[in-house]
Amino acid sequence: MKRPYKITLSVIAGLVLLFVILAAVFLYQHRKGVAQADEEYQNYEPPVIRDFGSTTTLSVLPLVNWHAEDSSLQTEMGVSTLIQTDSTTILFDLGHNSDERSPSPLEHNMEQLGITLDQIDNIVISHNHFDHVGGQQWVDQNSFSLGNEQKDLTGKQVYTPVPMEYLGIEPVYTPDPTVIEHGIATTGTIPRQLVMGRIDEQALAINVKNKGLVLIVGCGHQTLPKLIERTEEVFDEPIYGVIGDLHYPVPEGRLNIMGLNAQRFFASGEGPLNPLTYEQMLENIELLEARNPGVVGVGGHDTSDEVISEFHETFGSSYRYVKVGRWIEIGEKAGE
Repeated sequence: MKRPYKITLSVIAGLVLLFVILAAVFLYQHRKGVAQADEEYQNYEPPVIRDFGSTTTLSVLPLVNWHAEDSSLQTEMGVSTLIQTDSTTILFDLGHNSDERSPSPLEHNMEQLGITLDQIDNIVISHNHFDHVGGQQWVDQNSFSLGNEQKDLTGKQVYTPVPMEYLGIEPVYTPDPTVIEHGIATTGTIPRQLVMGRIDEQALAINVKNKGLVLIVGCGHQTLPKLIERTEEVFDEPIYGVIGDLHYPVPEGRLNIMGLNAQRFFASGEGPLNPLTYEQMLENIELLEARNPGVVGVGGHDTSDEVISEFHETFGSSYRYVKVGRWIEIGEKAGE
């Protein structure tokens, strides 16, 4: 009869030592990645975009996010936004569909809101994370989808922050600021090293006539300060508004794993030992407030309700709630 195995102090000490070594290696690699991403950002000189046109109207409709206008619309920890200007319609990001539903929350909400794929001229992906490209299965395939099955996108132009693939079309890789339609340009990607890995994220800059630029943001991993800095480097027009998700999961985020605020520790801040703080978020609000924006709307998929309340209190009548099914109108259509 074999004697039961006993965990000795030496075994425990060995396991602790192994854990410490692995943690030290991870932290070293993470800090190396942070330094590399910061160096890339500081050394990059983005092309300047001038006179790229404007739109008299801008309509923004959240199709996937954490909050909804009514119970007939599905919500999730993901993002998709419909954008309409004078001349074009853009689908910005494609949601999460974590349960692999058919139809997906995006497809369901499009049907409920009377939005068809035929109405969409362009698709823009902010960054290659599961909650923006339609699910982890598509990240694994370096692709994207509105639902469980990829639809025919022939005739549509797709712009991606990293090289991506899609059957039947060739997505356009846009690492640099790029004009994609009259009055609409990308900001170019901004690199960021997160605990969960490297990410390159782009936003849209839409020039509303007689007002300025409205930034449409997917997740905000690039950070609001860097996004503002990049926009002011590339464009002459002032920042008139910011609509989208800005990644402020403080004091708590939407995703908790075994009691850990995963959005805060894995996808924001400067690392596991330096997570984003509430005070840093308030400093970012002040930075945006100094631009005196005419419209601000923050989505809830990666930002807490407490932070949304802070934005609402700060910007008052300029604040717009980001809810699935609620239009945000800017320009002549809004009577501004």
